[in-house]
This record gives sequence, structure tokens and C-alpha cells, in this order.
Amino acid sequence: MEQLMSALTEVVLPKLDGIKKSGAGYMARCPVHDDGSASLSLGVGQEHPVVFHCHAGCRPDDILSALNLSWDDLTKPRDQVDDRFSQPRRNSQPFGAGGFVARYEYRDEQGELLFEVCRTADKKFRQRKPDLAKPGNYVWSLGDTRRVLYRLPELIEAVRNGEVVYLAEGEKDVENLRKQGFAASCNSGGAGKWRPEYTEFLREAVVIICADKDEPGQAHARQVRDALLEVGATVEIHEAKVGKDVSDHLAAGLGLDEMETTWPYRKPAKVDLAPDLDEFLAIEDEPYDWLIPDLLERGDRVLFTGFEGLGKTMISRQVGIAIAAGAHPFLHHIKIPAQRVLVIDCENTERQNRRKYREMRSAANAEGNQVDKGMWRIIHRVDGLDLTKAADTEWLMERVTAHDPAMLIIGPFYKLHDADMNDEKAARRVISVLDKIRAEVNCCLLIEAHAGHGGEDPSKRSVRPIGSSLLMRWPEFGIGITPCGTTETGGVNSTVEVKHWRGQRDKRDWPRWLTYGDPGRWPWKIALGSPQATKEQAKGKWLVQGGGS
Repeated sequence: MEQLMSALTEVVLPKLDGIKKSGAGYMARCPVHDDGSASLSLGVGQEHPVVFHCHAGCRPDDILSALNLSWDDLTKPRDQVDDRFSQPRRNSQPFGAGGFVARYEYRDEQGELLFEVCRTADKKFRQRKPDLAKPGNYVWSLGDTRRVLYRLPELIEAVRNGEVVYLAEGEKDVENLRKQGFAASCNSGGAGKWRPEYTEFLREAVVIICADKDEPGQAHARQVRDALLEVGATVEIHEAKVGKDVSDHLAAGLGLDEMETTWPYRKPAKVDLAPDLDEFLAIEDEPYDWLIPDLLERGDRVLFTGFEGLGKTMISRQVGIAIAAGAHPFLHHIKIPAQRVLVIDCENTERQNRRKYREMRSAANAEGNQVDKGMWRIIHRVDGLDLTKAADTEWLMERVTAHDPAMLIIGPFYKLHDADMNDEKAARRVISVLDKIRAEVNCCLLIEAHAGHGGEDPSKRSVRPIGSSLLMRWPEFGIGITPCGTTETGGVNSTVEVKHWRGQRDKRDWPRWLTYGDPGRWPWKIALGSPQATKEQAKGKWLVQGGGS
């Protein structure tokens, strides 16, 4: 029986596609007809080493002929069978569960076979090389065999012709890309196995790296990208929109142009001499690129602080939803162009946020300001990020680049690194990363930070952020809220004073007082009696919640 089973698993199955286990046998796509549903049954018979039954009616002899096999091939002792389809044996048991289902050949520039990667039905991999001492046999250890990229001759030709080359993580992905008509390759061994000698074959090539959507796959893509950039290649990193890898993406019926770009091509910057005074002053300044007129501009860095439980997170949420909906966050009668907003929340859970954002969306809808699909997005990282580490830095850069927001709301700051909050070196590293991201997509940064403790008397507490003194110097705008007691809407500390704890680098028209607590409406409004509220009333435009015309 072992001899018969090995004929099935070692000789027949490696020549078939779409194999899956079915009871004591297997199902596969029939090689005779155009089979899209794996209609061929295979098993070990009583009188024949392999029993073929095609549910579409194809004859066994035709199936063998299509596989370039004969009945004699199936009955020969294994040591007499062409070793191209053999597998290693340990204690007389075939390797893996179900034999090899795929064999990938790695050839050199001249097309000479160097080694093969063999995949089993249970997704295990073994590598082998031709046994030069025994032609037709294989050695199941590569030793010092030269390693090359998969389908190297085709890759060299594609680079020579200026074609776009797709680099995937595995051979299966490469084959699926080739079926779409694209030049594709990978290194053997999967993620983390890129070698310096591979890089030269892609010098000055146009390359799209199809990264697997897991940490090893993303790290591998960055490693390959960095290597290729050193040899003048044009490189982008894409990820599947559906599933884990490019094969899942294609299987979902999506095109390669629908993949997510997590690292776009960057054109090298032109180096110019510094301008002299006349040249500098002759440059015409661009107008303000407002997100919210007189309040927030693209490129602004805002560090927002407040006492715990006072509502600073709700202000951040309100600002984000308002920008995505095309409304001023505090003067709701003022319409503004809606802009994309990305929130990366490192503190609150999905459940907590859903409860609050449902209220925000209802408030926006009530004012006729709907958030269109894709204009506001959120990622939860409740365990925090460590932007002093390369992996989290690259992850954040990829997410922000892919979403290209006009505003990035992230934080709180203490959840952006794992070091001591007073560690200036760690704070400087985080700030450097945030500045790089801000410059890359030209977004406004809104970051929450906690204020220091000052005893039980709120009047003696500072709204300056806790942690490194660098936080006092870095943002263009440092804004905090402090309680004013029980006022307008009746709740404890329902009205807060908005204080600037560092000098503004440009003029901005933030409200002086805000009031919290109108049920079913925007959570925060400009407090009645404040200078800004009085100013709006004088214009005859008092439509801020709670007021009358």
C-alpha cells in the first residue's frame, strides 16, 4: 500500500493544480478539460496504483496522457521513477501530508537549473539541487549552491525592456502575477531572506513590492526597498486591499491598480544653493492653506492639553468630525471645504469611541453636514506606539502616506514611546518622526497631552504638558483647557477657559471659553457671553448652539 500511495503523492499530485484533501483521497483540477472547480477525484485503488475519476467524463488514459505519464510509470519501484517528482523519505514515510503539490525551479542567467523549492499540500517547503554525481537524482540540501531570484532569466529581460517588475514574498504569488501578464519574481525562503547579490539585477529598474500584510512581510518589503534605492531603482510598496497577500487580492477579482500604496515613489529632491536676501524676499508667499479659516492650517502642529476628565478628547473628536463634514467646529453656520481626517487613537477602545462618535455624527447630520465615505478614518492602537523603534515608525509612515489626510489626530503623546516621559532623547525622536510625517503629506497635526498635577486646587494647576521640556518648544500652538466651575449648562465644570500655554507663532482665533453639554447637539459650543459669541451676535449670525438670532 505504501508503494501505491507514493505513486499518487510523489508522481501524480506534483503535476496537478488545485489539490485539496477529500476523505482518503484528493480532488484536483482535471488537466484534460478546462476545469475551474476541481472535478477530478484521485485515490489508491485495489487493482490500479491510482484511480482517476473525472466528474466531467474525461477518460483515465487521457488524463495520464495530459500528465505525460503512463500506467507503467505508476507501477515502477520508486528508485526507477524519474526523480524530478520524488521526495525525501524518513523512516519510509513521505515528507508532508499529501506529497508535493508544486515545484518551483530557480535557474541562473543562462537558464541552467540551480535548485528547486518544493511545496507540499500542507504548505511546507523543502529545497533540493540536482545531484551531479547521479544525473536525474537530487540532493535535499543546498549547501553552498548559488542563490538567485526566482525566474531570473525572465526578470533580466523585463528590466532590460523597461517593464515594471513586481516583487512578491513567495513563488505562488509570482505565478499568480505572471498569469496576469506581469513580470514578477521573489527570493527563496520568504520574508527576511533578501541577499545583497540579488539587488544588482534590479539596478535602475522600476519595481513594485507586493508586501504581505503582516509584520514580517512589511519588514521584508522595507528591507528590499532600502536595498533597491541604493542602486537607483524606482520603488513603491503596495499591499492587498483584500486578504493577506497579492494572491488573495487577485482572487477577490481586484486589479493590481486597486492595491493600497503604503510607500509611494519619491522623486529625488533637487539641490539648490541657499537664496540671498533679495532672492529670499522676492519670493511670493502662498496664501494660507486653511483647514478651518483663522483656526487651523495645513502644516500646523497643535499640542492640546487639559486636566483629566475635562473633555479635551471630545474637543479633538469634534474638530476631526467637523473638518471631515465641512463645518467649522464651533461656528457651525460657517461652511468649509471638507477634508480627509485620520485618527490614530492610542488610548481609547473601539467601543468607547463608537459611543462618542455616534453622537458626533448625529450632531453633524442635524446641521446638514454629513461626513462622506472615506473622509474620516480611525485606527486603534490601544497598546500604544513606540516611535523610537523603526518598526512602529515605518508602520505609522505607511498608514499616513496611504490615507493622505489633511489632518492627523494622534495620541496621547505619552503613548507614542515607551521611555520615561521626561526623557528628552525619546521625545526628540518622536517629534522627529511626527515632523517627517507632517512634511510628507502636508497635514495638520493635533496631538493630545496630559497636563501636570498641581494639588487639589485647580486654579494652581498648570496646563503645560507633562514630560520633556521639548514639548514646550516644539508646537506652533500649545492650547489647554481649565475649569471655570458650574455655569451655563448646569454641569460641574461645564464651561472651560481655553488658554495658550506657549506664545502663538501666528495669529489664530480660538474661542476664549467653551461650554459642554447640549444633549443631541455638538458637545462643545462657544460659551454665551464670551467675546466671540458677542461678536457673532452683533453680526446677526448667532447660530451657535444654544443661542438665538
